[in-house]
Amino acid sequence: MNCRQPAGFTLIELLVVITIMTTMLSLVAPLMIEQVDKAKAAAEYQQLEQYLADSAKVAFLKGQAVRFGFDGKQLIRYVGEDKTELNFEFLFFPQQALMINANGYANATHIKVLKRKTEQQLELAERL
Repeated sequence: MNCRQPAGFTLIELLVVITIMTTMLSLVAPLMIEQVDKAKAAAEYQQLEQYLADSAKVAFLKGQAVRFGFDGKQLIRYVGEDKTELNFEFLFFPQQALMINANGYANATHIKVLKRKTEQQLELAERL
């Protein structure tokens, strides 16, 4: 008699493959999430740089000073009586203030920013 094995995988073989894939995914997933958070933090930092540069242009074009208040994860911008708030998820600011005069020049050379718990100084002289 000719015994033929049925084609396909056994349940045990499928369970072993699924277990291996799950283990590998559990090792790789945290690294992928960390990379996504790094990218979001970098994007927020660039958004901050661009916002400050745009505010210097606004100060020059409107001919009036722009004031900033940094506190925690919030940035508040005052242009005359107008108030604009920006909230950040990955950036943290020690309490500090910044003023951009009507000519578009800042009264400070840098601001302190904590990006993912790493302190950095955003140099304003080259940005504004």
